[in-house]
Amino acid sequence: MNRLPFALAALLATLLPAQNRPQPDQETLQKLRTEKLAKPVFQKAAWVTDYDAAREQAKKENKLLFTYFTRSYAA
Repeated sequence: MNRLPFALAALLATLLPAQNRPQPDQETLQKLRTEKLAKPVFQKAAWVTDYDAAREQAKKENKLLFTYFTRSYAA
């Protein structure tokens, strides 16, 4: 039995209610981003939050990128 339709339906059921929620204003989003980046996990390494800058640096150093994408706190 193919479970993909059920998984897709479950995913859509969790995402659709979020569309009706009011979106926070830019000031609130910037505050959330600042708070998140202040957490200890982000202080333990030299994180690069600009994707284009990270690509350029990786190319210069002949390294691969390890990327983690999450919700954007900027409009």
